[in-house]
Amino acid sequence: MSVNEGRDEKTSANKSHMASNFLEVLQSCVQGEHNLSELSVADFVFLMVKLREFSVGESIELNYKCPCGEKVITEMNLKNIKIKNNSKNAKHEKEIKITPEVVVKLNLPTVKEALLLTDIENEVSEDTAVRILAGCITEIADAETVYKTSDYTTEEICEFVEGFPVDKVSEIQEFFETLPQPYIKITAKCPEPDGDIDVEVKDIFDFF
Repeated sequence: MSVNEGRDEKTSANKSHMASNFLEVLQSCVQGEHNLSELSVADFVFLMVKLREFSVGESIELNYKCPCGEKVITEMNLKNIKIKNNSKNAKHEKEIKITPEVVVKLNLPTVKEALLLTDIENEVSEDTAVRILAGCITEIADAETVYKTSDYTTEEICEFVEGFPVDKVSEIQEFFETLPQPYIKITAKCPEPDGDIDVEVKDIFDFF
């Protein structure tokens, strides 16, 4: 059962608006000068869920369409939020050798990169994927020097990323697949006999 089935469809425009609102709300709740768009996505989602829990309530009623075709109503408790891939040995930071002489260091994608995804209607375009990957690179090193990407423009880093060898795609994909991810596991009662279904709610838009 998909956590999106049976709920009102959220368009790209709606998601972009919601994500921007989430950021504004969280920013208004934090004292001091902090740019929360630089938070990792996992930290941002976790903080927003906790803010919703303490300000509105810990329970959310979910109404989804089961694979059998029937509507399934269940309840999600925000206190049960957990983080996947959050152990000390998880690959939160990764170095990839692009050539024998050049190594790049990847760090967690931030809210700024995630907001790019909310502006996309369907599949992620190649250009957007390049910009997201470029935003995750913190350092580029060769045999003699370590370069901080903060010293270069986004366009310059994107141009560098576009030159990555094709055989490095699997390493880059592994990095994104092992990122920390907040989720809540719930069990829905399917109308079919013995039809309990385990669902992981992990999209930030499904927590609200």
